[in-house]
Amino acid sequence: MKIKKLKSLSFSIPILFITSYIVIAVIIVLAVYFRFENRMIQEYTRMAEGVTNLMANAYDAEKTDLYIEENYSLPEYMETLKYFYTLKDNYPDIYYMYIYRFDQEDPPTATVVIDLDEEYTDNPPQDSIDWIGDTYEVDEPFASEIHTILNSADPVVHTVHTQDNEYLLSYVRPVLDDEGNYLCSVCVDFSMNTVQAKDLNFLYKLMSILGLVMLGILILNILITRRKLTQPLNMINQCIGNFNYETESGRFENLNQLESLQIERQDEIGMLYNSFVLNLKESLYYMSNYNKAVDEIEYKDREIESISLKTYKDPLTGVNNKIAYENDIAVWNTKMESGLTDISVLMVDANNLKYINDTYGHEKGDLYLQGCCKIICDIYKKSPVYRIGGDEFVVLLEDHDYQHKDELYAKAIDTFSLKDSQQVQEPWKKYSASVGMATYKSGDTIETLVSRADKAMYENKVEFKKQFGNYR
Repeated sequence: MKIKKLKSLSFSIPILFITSYIVIAVIIVLAVYFRFENRMIQEYTRMAEGVTNLMANAYDAEKTDLYIEENYSLPEYMETLKYFYTLKDNYPDIYYMYIYRFDQEDPPTATVVIDLDEEYTDNPPQDSIDWIGDTYEVDEPFASEIHTILNSADPVVHTVHTQDNEYLLSYVRPVLDDEGNYLCSVCVDFSMNTVQAKDLNFLYKLMSILGLVMLGILILNILITRRKLTQPLNMINQCIGNFNYETESGRFENLNQLESLQIERQDEIGMLYNSFVLNLKESLYYMSNYNKAVDEIEYKDREIESISLKTYKDPLTGVNNKIAYENDIAVWNTKMESGLTDISVLMVDANNLKYINDTYGHEKGDLYLQGCCKIICDIYKKSPVYRIGGDEFVVLLEDHDYQHKDELYAKAIDTFSLKDSQQVQEPWKKYSASVGMATYKSGDTIETLVSRADKAMYENKVEFKKQFGNYR
């Protein structure tokens, strides 16, 4: 017998520890990462708010149409542009600074008013001027918020990932006239790549430190678990696997093996071990008493069986005796009262027994009776046979023998006639018997059936004596 799951327990507990630590580590790292992410967005949002405030204060939004038309030719446009470059230089994380005028068309568009080049120049090339006033289709996520951009004083803020793998925080602040009408939007995009890289670098270090700490804790926990839990359980399991339950001595050896483990602990494992040892001792005690009781019962059964055989079996022929017959007829009468009608009774009386005894001795007479009884038992194999007198036998027929009663009856008469007619046999081997049979009629009992069968047998014996005489 083995505790089959102990083998997997040595692996499942470390796997459970590993999985738990991994889940905890992932949760911690994700929580820190999202915390840094939110903090970074909040920080850049505050910077974007300050930069766009300065941009809005320095820009004359009422002249937006003029700036689109004249732009670089206007001194004040150039001053504004130069100021914006100064702002950009003071905020190294600014990726784009621009002023757009959004229009709620289908799809929404944005017209370029100011869009800073990589660096300021008093004489910009023509190709950097031509795109001022151009109109572009607004991309998501701002396209979906065009109504808010045009009709609200609140800024629109989103983090976006560009096709150039830039991670940006885009801040779009509306500029309104004195009556609250939309004029344009001052916009700034902060690159969060550098800060995100720093945060990720910190997270990698945190993960490394956390991994090493958890690995140390994991190894310590696994060692403690194996020492405190799986190792003693495996010892018990291995011991149980070698148990021998076939003999009583083997069971005592089982107890000796278990006690040799000497697991002396005050925890659950110790309680389990002690309970197991105690239960094994108790089972040995009860098993020993049980085996003694079984031996006594078997001895008594053999005695009872021997007594029963002596009481209910005829010692000479081995068939049921008269005591068994008298006990059984009560059972058969009950069956008949309950509706059993397919039953017949056969009476058999051995002929010439007195002649055999007087002439050849009782020993030969006993052999003669045994031979007659064997013929009866061989013919009526499915029915109980009783010896109820010195030379009288009764056979109770039902089921198979009842269904073939006439055939078997004829066979009994023919067999005894054949044995009786064999001239070469010793007289005590020329088995002869008179037989009579009675079959159930309404109102019959076993006694009435036996009485009719006995009458038929007597008539058969009379015919036998008429034909052969009393002795031959």
